[in-house]
Amino acid sequence: MKTTFKTLLQHIAYIFILFGCYFLIKKTHSLTPSVIFVIKYSSYIIFGLGLILSIRFNQGRIFLITLLLLLCELLLNYYAKLSIDMASYTQAFYPVMCMLIPLNIFIFSHLKERGIFSLWGKMRIFFILLELFVIYKMVIYNNTSLKKFLNLKFINLPLEKTIMHQIALLIFLLVLVFFIIKSYVKNSGLEVRLVGVIASVFSALLFINDNISFSIYLSVAGLMLIISIIEDSYSMAYLDELTKIPSRRALKEELMKLGNKYTIAMIDIDFFKKFNDKYGHDVGDDVLKLVASKLVQVGGGGKAFRYGGEEFTILFPGKSINEIMPHLENLREEVSKTGYTRKPSKSKSRNTGKLFVTISIGVCEKSSRHKDHNDVLKGADKALYRAKKKGRNCVSK
Repeated sequence: MKTTFKTLLQHIAYIFILFGCYFLIKKTHSLTPSVIFVIKYSSYIIFGLGLILSIRFNQGRIFLITLLLLLCELLLNYYAKLSIDMASYTQAFYPVMCMLIPLNIFIFSHLKERGIFSLWGKMRIFFILLELFVIYKMVIYNNTSLKKFLNLKFINLPLEKTIMHQIALLIFLLVLVFFIIKSYVKNSGLEVRLVGVIASVFSALLFINDNISFSIYLSVAGLMLIISIIEDSYSMAYLDELTKIPSRRALKEELMKLGNKYTIAMIDIDFFKKFNDKYGHDVGDDVLKLVASKLVQVGGGGKAFRYGGEEFTILFPGKSINEIMPHLENLREEVSKTGYTRKPSKSKSRNTGKLFVTISIGVCEKSSRHKDHNDVLKGADKALYRAKKKGRNCVSK
């Protein structure tokens, strides 16, 4: 529910950003020539920065999308230097570019990361260049079949004054709806950002006759791609790749922020090594994800982290042991009642039933005996071992 709400807020934020761009464009007449000059070429700077960051953090998909947008902007701005006349530009070149950009973004978003300058990466870059070259040649040779295709009309729309053709409008709409749905279903940061990128690129192409508007909207698209790089880098550094909850590195930083009153709980999955050996690492990984999904729902203001292996940590800022014990008992009980449904193997046609695990929890509060977070962590760890000695599946102070 929290994730869905966060995704909804991001989509609403895109609407406000686009409106902000619109009002900025309305105010450009009052800006100085030097500011107008910077705005006009800001998209090139932002795309260049995006390419550098995507190379630095090895974000192949973002690199391809950024490169595509940069090359398309150059071609659309300087088509006259490529011997493309106004008629060919309006009837063929611009409409094809309007189709090309959303389709390519859609394709690139589904590619697996294979490295930017690996063989696969070079082939993908070559594909973009080849694609643009073929389009250029088709426009230059005045392909009549292409023009007829681009001018197809499906329905009568009150948008006849727009220079964007119906096929391009349909492609943009389908790609936008796809990314919106996928951002909710898959909960992927990239898809969420691509919703904003598609909306910004569409706005840019819709106002292509105004150089300032075109540059501003493309700059926004570039900034969203840069934000995606930063968010992915943050996720790799601070989120556990398997369980998608904060990692031990994030825990260390969070411990530095704690005040004078807090409680720490250490959690361990009971007999996990035996469970892993019996059912395999794939099932073990699924169980870790299942347990993590329960830990993040703990009450009492607790925040869950993966400590390492089958161990987890929950921080309760501003809470005493007595305040959080009911929440931890509810958590322990909830985990013990939640079964993991094993997927049937290839040799078996029926389901193999549910598997259940339990957790042991050790709790320690900051006090005169446990003065800093290292002492509290050690105290929680000792309490965890006491819980195991008591027979596991229990909470120990």
